[in-house]
Amino acid sequence: MRSSVNRPAAVAAVVVAVVVTAVVGFALSNSRGAAGPSSASVVGTAGRTAPPVNYVAMGSSFAAGPGEGPVVDRRCLRTGDNYPHQVAARLGMRLIDVTCSGSTAAELVTGPVRKHGRIRPQVEAVDHNTRLVTITTGGNDIDFVGRIITQACNNMRALGLAHCGSGRMPPPPPGPADFGRLEQSLVNAVEAVQARSPLARVVLVDYTPVVAIDAPPCQLLPLLPWEVEQDAQIAAEMSAVNQRVADRTGAQHVTTASLAPLHSACAAEPWIRGYGNKMVFHPNAAGKTGIADLVTAAVR
Repeated sequence: MRSSVNRPAAVAAVVVAVVVTAVVGFALSNSRGAAGPSSASVVGTAGRTAPPVNYVAMGSSFAAGPGEGPVVDRRCLRTGDNYPHQVAARLGMRLIDVTCSGSTAAELVTGPVRKHGRIRPQVEAVDHNTRLVTITTGGNDIDFVGRIITQACNNMRALGLAHCGSGRMPPPPPGPADFGRLEQSLVNAVEAVQARSPLARVVLVDYTPVVAIDAPPCQLLPLLPWEVEQDAQIAAEMSAVNQRVADRTGAQHVTTASLAPLHSACAAEPWIRGYGNKMVFHPNAAGKTGIADLVTAAVR
């Protein structure tokens, strides 16, 4: 556990001259939902004599890769250099990318309901030709990144260094019931994939690390020590949910928990964009490649 630290003093120690872009929450809330096969990013492999093996990528923004890189789907803020695109290129597979920023684990199967109609569930991209499925999701179910953004904005507002956000307090931390619902949603998603393609290998991929308990404070993560500890615990429980789902369903789990000290926002080689950047607290180019490395090594 961390030693007690005077909160105003801890905040004052973090000096940031940049402001979180106000479009982060707007972009995610307005792009939320799973893209059906009609709007999927489909990347083929050239020069193959046999039918390509399909790889379906499912999940939310940490898989879609918004913020930098070539945009291939504006509604979902999906980029052409996200980790699924890199994995597909390395494995020589035909990628069907239905990742969508703002989507939840439950929506992988149900699809989100919109004012002007229902968007098709991401799982419908899976068919009998699918041999690999990756799933990176869960943060929107428990407002993981939204909590960190709110905490950072509130701390900067208190110092008079920013006017981002509304000044509202972060939501209460997720409890056992919240994580239980997330676990069941993921089990439903994996089982739906397995029903559509019994030969598919399903891989649950953790979020790119955002915070690390023992990392020194830095301007890219203007959080109080107790906030860092709380957010790290939430991330650890999200990873534990993925492991439990893998145990229950026979899926594979690619974990990032041990990498947080090396690649969180305040690390020497961050895999995440820090405070003041576009699509704050989301994977940067190094993070996309780093996750692609982990997934490729796990499935080869």
